[in-house]
Amino acid sequence: MSLEEQICERLAGLYPGHDPEAIFESCTSIVGPYQSPSKKSRWSEKDAILICYPDQVVADGQAPLVTLKTVLSEFGEAFSLVHILPFFPSSSDGGFAVINHLEVASENGTWEDMESIVADSGVMADLVLNHVSSSHRWVQEFRRNSEPGSKCLKTASPDEDLSSVVRPRTSELLVECSTDAGLKYLWCTFGPDQIDVDWAEPEVLLEMLRAVERMLNAGIRWIRLDAVAYTQKVVGTKCVHLEETHELVRLIRDLLEWRCPDAVLVTETNVPHEENLSYLRDGKQAHAAYNFTLAPLLAFSLLLGTSRQLVSWLRDAEPPPAGATLINFLGSHDGIGLRPVEGILSVEDVRALIDVTVQAGGTWSGHVSGEEIHPYEMNVAPASLFGMDRLLTGHTLLASLRGVPAYYFPAVEGEPNDLEAAENEGHNRAINRPKRTIESRIEVLDDARTSSRDELIRRLALRQTISAFHPDAQQRILDLEDPLLGIVRGEEPASVTVIANLGFDATNYVVEEPAFDLLSEQLVHGEVSVAPSEILWLSTADISS
Repeated sequence: MSLEEQICERLAGLYPGHDPEAIFESCTSIVGPYQSPSKKSRWSEKDAILICYPDQVVADGQAPLVTLKTVLSEFGEAFSLVHILPFFPSSSDGGFAVINHLEVASENGTWEDMESIVADSGVMADLVLNHVSSSHRWVQEFRRNSEPGSKCLKTASPDEDLSSVVRPRTSELLVECSTDAGLKYLWCTFGPDQIDVDWAEPEVLLEMLRAVERMLNAGIRWIRLDAVAYTQKVVGTKCVHLEETHELVRLIRDLLEWRCPDAVLVTETNVPHEENLSYLRDGKQAHAAYNFTLAPLLAFSLLLGTSRQLVSWLRDAEPPPAGATLINFLGSHDGIGLRPVEGILSVEDVRALIDVTVQAGGTWSGHVSGEEIHPYEMNVAPASLFGMDRLLTGHTLLASLRGVPAYYFPAVEGEPNDLEAAENEGHNRAINRPKRTIESRIEVLDDARTSSRDELIRRLALRQTISAFHPDAQQRILDLEDPLLGIVRGEEPASVTVIANLGFDATNYVVEEPAFDLLSEQLVHGEVSVAPSEILWLSTADISS
């Protein structure tokens, strides 16, 4: 089957009652003609991602994206890719309540500013495909009962059985909306300012393709599907991970391969590992997915001083299939999700995590499943939660594990809890979304924070020279006593053995053959004492070096 035939077949399944060939022609009129497949590798050991807001650091009289480019230059080549969080016009949720998917918000800069960043670094951008802002033109058209907005928003009746719907929020699912056609109820998975779109309407697909095409024209090659798990809805179901959702991801990938074969499609699903891998398993959906289970497990290990649960999961967890990878992260613009460790950490373990978070000045948020509210995420700045030494340990492990490591800019710079922002903005996630001026950033970067940041940059630069850390390289978990974590990456003779002490006391480890610790640049052999939070990268490839 040709790619065109495959796309048309998917369109026929997703849009019954519509002419799939007509929709295909509309799609290709947006994205352009077919491009030949690329043989370019999508990732390597040289890759690491920096996650930041477009206005993470600002300067008077300068567009934030221009300032961001200057700040990024300080990191040298440590980060091959920058994930710039939504830079579109928006009304709330840190940019994720998008008003216009096709524009750069004027307060952030221009598409030319984005292209200037792309000239120096790879860029990942968000396709917010589940919802639009309540200020989006479709909502205005919906109120007037005019097209296309009247058809593009998801509605439901409060009389329908929606008790099974799984959501990441505790707000009301349906929001009243007065229209020229009478009172209607808009579906709002994430809250009243984020109105879910109706993917049964082809115009929604076409609008999202226009957004993708604009990003690709700017040189952006990594596309992150935000909150993709919730996009399709069928009343009477959980409305998460539906087969229609998986088919939509397959369609988007096919259209990306038609337009830009070297693009990378990334899914963002804050759910347990088995569910997360459902977007990778068949090899026809995403190229990469965020490794949401790793973050809370690694946090538990660092905070409780144990490697037991993390080792067990790393040893037994299903790996991504060939041609796909995971994005490893510890902190992000959102909290540290707790849903992904359901069935891995006990209720008591999760409570211990929440207690430590609260002790560190943070808090937690819940989610609705049926009629119950369960812990959804910990909201706290990683530097406040872990301290700089253990945060560096966690960051180094991200670079050591199979997959592509990703780092949140404020965590790299050691930003503490932003309690003032959380109070002023009235939502928990604001505690870990600090923004700085050029001047204030310099003022708060003390020696400890600068030293930790610079050491991480050094380690990432070193990682780029080590083939054993290729995201696809073999990974084997060693059987060591708690609290040690042992990982062998790559194959002999170029393998690297990673040893980390996640406990709070020094622990002995026996290096059976002479090895070179790439991090400390020391030869080691026999019984060595591994300090708390210390990591070794042991290589036998060239002892004389």
